Amino acid sequence: MTKLRTPLSFSLAITTVCGKIGWEAAAKVTGRSIRTVRHWSESDRHGTPTLDQAIALDRAFIEAGGDHGPIHSCYALQLEVAMVNAVACRTALADDVALFSREAGDAVGRCIQALAPGASPAMIQAAILETEEADAIVPRLLGRLKALLPGNGAGAEARGQI
Repeated sequence: MTKLRTPLSFSLAITTVCGKIGWEAAAKVTGRSIRTVRHWSESDRHGTPTLDQAIALDRAFIEAGGDHGPIHSCYALQLEVAMVNAVACRTALADDVALFSREAGDAVGRCIQALAPGASPAMIQAAILETEEADAIVPRLLGRLKALLPGNGAGAEARGQI
């Protein structure tokens, strides 16, 4: 019975390589046993080849007539997916900083108007409203900033450490 493997997973990439070059050749180019290479191809096992072994497997696959490096493709996709969260987190923070800047600018402008001699109660109310709108953004901004700290849910890539 054929095992189902997650699309674009390392286990499928190893299986693809070994389907082209054979299990013995895969073991030879990696310097590992056939059993180890077979374990790498099983998604319910937790082993993966080292970077040098992965390169050797992709190279052997291409030299055997393959049109790409299956392990490289898998890694590239997983990196891309991981970066989506980092980019989204930083983009959301940038959007909130821009919104806060705009609202704070409006609040400062209204407060300056409220300082003018003879400012009407309506002018003071407008300053209060703009200040409250700016203040309402601060908790969301703080939450996004705190999320970038280690241990607060953001991965290293979102914190700019990758």
